[in-house]
Amino acid sequence: MSNLELKGSILELIASINDKDSLSELKKLISNFVDDKIQGSDYWDELSDVEKNQLELAIEESKKESNHVSHVDVMKKYSKWLDK
Repeated sequence: MSNLELKGSILELIASINDKDSLSELKKLISNFVDDKIQGSDYWDELSDVEKNQLELAIEESKKESNHVSHVDVMKKYSKWLDK
C-alpha cells in the first residue's frame, strides 16, 4: 500500500466518525503524534529528576541476581489469583 493509499484509508476512517468528542480526542492524539515526530521528542526528557533517578535505581537493582525471582516462585505465590 502506498503512502497516498494509506492516507486515503486513514481519512476515510476519520470521515466515518460523527461524534464531536471522539473527533476532538483524535485531533489531540494526532497533534501530539505529529509534534513528537517533528521535535524528535524523547520521553526521558519529560521525566522529573526524581523519576529519572528511580528508573536508574530500578535498572541497577534489576542487574543484581539476588533481586531476581524465578517464574516458579512467582507462580506459587500468586496461583490463588490465577485459578479464578
